[in-house]
Amino acid sequence: MTVTDHFESRIAPTVRSRPGYSITSESYSADLTVVRATGDLELNSCADLEHAIREASSKETVVLLDLSAVSFIYSGAASVIIDADSRSAGRLEVFAPTRPARMILEALGAAAIVTDPRRY
Repeated sequence: MTVTDHFESRIAPTVRSRPGYSITSESYSADLTVVRATGDLELNSCADLEHAIREASSKETVVLLDLSAVSFIYSGAASVIIDADSRSAGRLEVFAPTRPARMILEALGAAAIVTDPRRY
């Protein structure tokens, strides 16, 4: 497993905490990359979230976006996810969103991008 932190050196797989949120990427195989978001995905996290998803999507891999530890999601961050899904040709899957994340995705008409957690 390779862990990449989008805010630190690519050499040392450390998790750097940011005030309010963190976003990490983990490559489990050539076929699966997990982007994990935690905390509050507010306006200041949108660029980091977009960068992490775009970087993971640049490989020929399924990108699993883990939202199981997201306590708040701003509609702009949800729009980043929806836009990434439309560009991913079906390779982006949202996994285990918390209730706040699920509610905003559903309100924006994107409930279909949430994958069934039993699949994994």
